[in-house]
Amino acid sequence: MIALTAAACLTAVLFRTPIRSRYWAWQVVHSDNVAERVAPLTCLCNAGDAGRWGTRVLLAHPDAEIRQFGVLVLQHVRSDWSRRRLLQMLTDPSAGVREMAALGLALQGDDTVIPELKRLYAGQYAESAAAACLALERLATPEAVAALAELARVEPVPNRSTQSETPDVMRRAALVDALAAIGTVDCAAALLDLLDDCRACDLPRRDERLLARLTPLAIERGLIETPTSQPSQTFVGRTIAERAAAALTHITGLSPSFACELPRERRDHAARIWHDWVAARRDAP
Repeated sequence: MIALTAAACLTAVLFRTPIRSRYWAWQVVHSDNVAERVAPLTCLCNAGDAGRWGTRVLLAHPDAEIRQFGVLVLQHVRSDWSRRRLLQMLTDPSAGVREMAALGLALQGDDTVIPELKRLYAGQYAESAAAACLALERLATPEAVAALAELARVEPVPNRSTQSETPDVMRRAALVDALAAIGTVDCAAALLDLLDDCRACDLPRRDERLLARLTPLAIERGLIETPTSQPSQTFVGRTIAERAAAALTHITGLSPSFACELPRERRDHAARIWHDWVAARRDAP
């Protein structure tokens, strides 16, 4: 009995933080408001790798909001384990969870995740590809931009559907949006490779989708008034090529006429204008 008691005490001492992390996770799950979750979440963040048990509970929870708290903890843990889990959460069914995971990878600033992000982009699921693009966008290092440029050079998958939301179209749209958001000369050069992709794409940009999700909630809580008219959407084009052209206009400030229905020579003329802008700045001292 003495030996068993001593072993139990020793186990409790050695695994004190992991055991407590399960309790902190229980508090997060069963708290009624955000204020009550601050203290246990802080404890989990401060526990680092020792809080894995509790963090796993949050990440595996069926409620997307609880999983977001788990990702929030991962953002504060700098380790191989946390990076692997953040990469896994890029495939989460919830867009909010995927975006938080992408932000977490960017906050850690570790370029070693780039090969895995490229693998996710090339995978089966367009949502994971979009999350990978977002992670590269938030990372925004020269290596991340080079990865986006490499993906832009990949030959598009032939579109056998008349719809604009096929997986390859969705991932190419996310790629354009990531390059536009970073907005460097190298990003403009990568966008030039997308000007021949005239597949239909009328997907709104990520910030427009986020605004569409948040506006009803803000109206419900009385933060804003119900708009009397529909907000105008920023033009991003009806095709991948036109979306890339809009991004090039945003980056360069140059707006030559470009549309997929225009004659080839007109489109080539616009491409040359943007190409010359890129070349002038790449060659500048």
